[in-house]
Amino acid sequence: MFSEDQRDEIIEDINDNLSFVYGDYTPPVKVYRYGEGFDKKLPYVLFEFQPASRNKFRSISDVIGNATTTGQYKEYGFCQMEVINVYCYSGEFHNDFSLNGRKLTYHLAETVMKYVQRNWEKIFWDMYASLDRAETLYSIKDASHYDDNSGSKIYCYSFDVYARTQMRWNKIPTGFDEEDVCEGISEISVETDTDEELELIGSITI
Repeated sequence: MFSEDQRDEIIEDINDNLSFVYGDYTPPVKVYRYGEGFDKKLPYVLFEFQPASRNKFRSISDVIGNATTTGQYKEYGFCQMEVINVYCYSGEFHNDFSLNGRKLTYHLAETVMKYVQRNWEKIFWDMYASLDRAETLYSIKDASHYDDNSGSKIYCYSFDVYARTQMRWNKIPTGFDEEDVCEGISEISVETDTDEELELIGSITI
């Protein structure tokens, strides 16, 4: 799973680098993380991080290296799936009622999706994770609804992104001091989609 700091970094990257300009209109879009308090003034983009319902890409052996210098204890690990749900929201009309919210909402979703396709592989690589291209279909879905409180329509388009993240652990006892804990483990080998070859997930620092 991504750490909380890594999730914050992903949200911050979107906030810092994405422009949602639509023609001659620049909508005041805010980007938030699901579950945190925020101003729900439309339009906005919402990211939700969730564990997927399955583990995938176990290594042939889940021992990935020595956890201590003499190898008395081992480090274990495999790749698991995490899903990032992206939701884009707009009202019925924007830009002084001259822009239909449906068009703006689809523009928001398409803008975020293109940025993800172009940039997240590198961002995830630096976090020792990767996009799962087999599971990620880049399919934009309509989740629009009527708001009972305002009596107006809330447009929502969403898509899902799947990531392979690491599950790692060791069995070093608490207070162990007979030998040094290793500073790093060089690699994890995991099964590919075809199960015919192994792929490498880069250097890992403990």
